[in-house]
This record gives sequence, structure tokens and C-alpha cells, in this order.
Amino acid sequence: MQQPDLAVIILAAGKGSRMQTSLAKVLLPVAGRPLLHYVLDLSSRLNPARTIVVVGHQADQVRKTFADREVEFVVQREQLGTGHATQQAKEELKNFEGSVFVLCGDMPLIRSKTLLLMLEGHKRSGAKCTILSLKSSGCHDFGRIIRDGNGFILKIVELKDASEAEKKVDEFNSGVYCFDNKLFFKALENISPNNSQKEYYLTDTIEYLVQSGYPVQAIQINDANEILGINSRDDLGRAVRLLEEHYGPS
Repeated sequence: MQQPDLAVIILAAGKGSRMQTSLAKVLLPVAGRPLLHYVLDLSSRLNPARTIVVVGHQADQVRKTFADREVEFVVQREQLGTGHATQQAKEELKNFEGSVFVLCGDMPLIRSKTLLLMLEGHKRSGAKCTILSLKSSGCHDFGRIIRDGNGFILKIVELKDASEAEKKVDEFNSGVYCFDNKLFFKALENISPNNSQKEYYLTDTIEYLVQSGYPVQAIQINDANEILGINSRDDLGRAVRLLEEHYGPS
């Protein structure tokens, strides 16, 4: 049954320059299907009223490849960061009331049951943002979830901007979120590219919400494979192996 109060934004504008190919990253074949296919399937299992795909590199080819899907496309014409990418959906969702999931188009292994649990927890808690986080003793190239002494989330720090103390934090950001739609775009209007990458970080919306007095929570998982992003040929090979082992969304 369709959920009229749920929308999904999928970030799929990246070039994938580290993949050594001219193809847009989300068009790379993974176990015989384009990478974005898996994320669109995942999104469909949430039964959202709206699914908006943010495209950029080879936008026309991405549209053509997924023309049979019931999705909307918006274009990020400049690569100015994840915060800028999600802002491209503002016009489409300006009258939408409800929650908006943000998914990454290069993460094919998240289980739909994980996202459904996340959505349930978000609605039950009354949080204005719910983050999917990884609790792990391993070393991962993800941003860190920073909490205060009472365990409340303060912000997310990207790895390149983290202090040595922050890099020791063992709770990692997945890049997957569920926001209150109206507050989400208000938060996006209040972020700036004041960081090492000179980009608009989607993660900066968390600190804005917290400082504005809105509740933010995290739903933790312990399996790093679920939030594997495809950023290299090694990642691609690993994803193929995991999918062949029937790891994919379920």
C-alpha cells in the first residue's frame, strides 16, 4: 500500500571518476544490472508516494535507462556537494507533507527491512531526523556521529574535517536519513560550504536541527556491508560477490 506521507530522494549525480570509466557511476553494471537499479528496487519496497532521483553526469542516459520506472528526475548541474544535490528536489516537494528518505544511488546492499525499521522508529519517536548509523570497532572512511556526554546527537563530522579525537569515535554515518520534509529544506537553506571540500554537506543539516532544538536520533546497525558505497573497482567487485551470495535487499 502506498504511503502518501513518504517521499524518497535518491542521490545519483556523481561522475564516479575513481571507477576508471566514462559511465555515470549509477549506470555501472553490478551483477548484470545498473547500480541504480538496486537502489530503486529498495526505494519501491518502502511504497513512497514520490521518488525523486537527482541526476547530473550523463543525466539523459540515466533518464533513458530508467524511463520505465515511476520516478521523477531533477538535475544537479554543478557538483557542489550532497547538500546542494538534495536542494534540487525542493521545488518538487514544496507542497509535500510528511517524511522524506534520502538514499545514495551507489549503495546497493542496504536491506529493505533495515529501512522499514528506520521509518517505523522515526514515526514512533517524533524525531525530526533519523540517521542510519554503523556501530563498529573497525576502521571506516565514513563521517562520525558526535554525541554529548548524555548520548544525544550533536552533529556529524565528515572524516576530512574530523579532529584526531573525533576520528576515534566508533559510530559512523551511513549517508542515509529520514527527515521531516519541511524542516529538511529549511535546514538546507542554512548550511554553508565552510569546510575542507568547499562543498554544501548534507550532514551539516544535523547540527542545524539540533541547535534549533529539534530532536535527532540514530538507528544503529552493525554490518558494514549494508552501507557499502561503490567508490572504486574493489568496491564494485566486493558488491558483486555479496550480491551473488544473496546478500541483497530483503
